[in-house]
Amino acid sequence: MKQLQLKYYKLLSQVLMVIGVLVAIAGLVRSGSIIIAVGLIGITLTRFIYSEKKRRIELVIPLGLAAMLIVVALTIPHAK
Repeated sequence: MKQLQLKYYKLLSQVLMVIGVLVAIAGLVRSGSIIIAVGLIGITLTRFIYSEKKRRIELVIPLGLAAMLIVVALTIPHAK
């Protein structure tokens, strides 16, 4: 049951990534970046849960990148 839920979370995260790219292409760069970051967080967490070897660096770097993407998206001047 847990594996099935994780697959749905991973699929939802991938859909969020695609939606974020499409929103960013449409012109809403700030919203698209935040949606992509949320999708990246979801994919990172599901991969970390799936992996047999729990190495912190595989969790910290992608989460740090997602956090930086959110910060950059919020500091864009005159974004739509």
